[in-house]
Amino acid sequence: MKFRKLSAIALSAVLLLSLLAGCKQSTSPFVSTSPSDSATPDTSPSASSDIQTIDEDAAYASNAADEVMATVDGTDITWAELFYNIHYFTSTASGTTGAITDWDADYEDGISYADYVLNESIDYILKDMAIVYGARQLGVTLSEDDEAEIQANWDTTVTEQGGEEAFAATLEAEYCTPDILMEMLRTSYLAQSCFDELYGPDGAKLSDDEVADYTAEDGYMMAKHILLKTTNDDETEMTDEEKAAVYAQMEEILADLQSYDGDDFDAYFSQVMQDVSQDPGSLANFPDGYLFLDGEMVTEFEDATRALEIGELSGIVETSFGYHIIYRLPISYDDTPMSVAQYGQYSLRYIVARQMFDAVMEEWRNSLDVQYTDAYNALDFSTMYAVG
Repeated sequence: MKFRKLSAIALSAVLLLSLLAGCKQSTSPFVSTSPSDSATPDTSPSASSDIQTIDEDAAYASNAADEVMATVDGTDITWAELFYNIHYFTSTASGTTGAITDWDADYEDGISYADYVLNESIDYILKDMAIVYGARQLGVTLSEDDEAEIQANWDTTVTEQGGEEAFAATLEAEYCTPDILMEMLRTSYLAQSCFDELYGPDGAKLSDDEVADYTAEDGYMMAKHILLKTTNDDETEMTDEEKAAVYAQMEEILADLQSYDGDDFDAYFSQVMQDVSQDPGSLANFPDGYLFLDGEMVTEFEDATRALEIGELSGIVETSFGYHIIYRLPISYDDTPMSVAQYGQYSLRYIVARQMFDAVMEEWRNSLDVQYTDAYNALDFSTMYAVG
């Protein structure tokens, strides 16, 4: 997801655990993910309460809310801040694998439940602190418009939730506080401001050459195509006679394209594609062409595209879908790759900028001075939680 902006609608539409899951989880493959991100458990408050058999109230009460767990560049991280994240990742883990009955048991790849929950919890806090650190380095602050938007969204949400007391009670049920949530929202805006400062909105500051260099080894290709299917509506294969008729029709289309003598072949191909192609996916979702990686298209289509020069037209290419005429295009860095289309309209330029920004944030995080307290080092999930 893009960093920003949890609107008043988003804040009020999903209460709180699932709301903040939207801040934490990265559903796009171009964003670093944690081991559990491949699963999509129901992390709403009602769902998590059905799954959990552990006493979270007792776990929260094991330390004072203001007990300092760590300092980051001199800023205290309290138990209240840490436990909200512990609560979230406990729900994530149990939603993925079922109720936690042994904190020392293997969660994934030799990582225990306790280590997963604690490591992920502190990791997200440090990521937020890295944004604060980076903003200082860049001289970035929230604008007056940002501050006004944050406050307006907050005020609307509080009103929709029945007032400050009701909203605070909802937050408390998820081991959160208004101060913790507000700081998360402000950091989300600050992250977007840092991103915009470095790369521009949606990565606009990145040149085509920079994106091309960054993705040079990925093997992106882009192409439009015309498809005439050789399967029937019920997905059965056409007879040889029917396929021969389709092939003859495709020969006529190819001859027409090859005889074009105008000055805008791309527009002409697109019009023919719209008129006769039987690939609803390209017509509806990728009218400017498929932007794809190795392994995302059938082999015959990929091999034929790879063999073409930019701007070159193929002959008739047969795949399991039917007969194709492929027109290879230069890569458009402002188009959405097929690999992320299911997650939203993210341009390749934006994806590269996000990957670059992730690397910068990691550098910022590594620059933090993190000191853990005795209270943090003494945390023991097996004794902190009463398993029921």
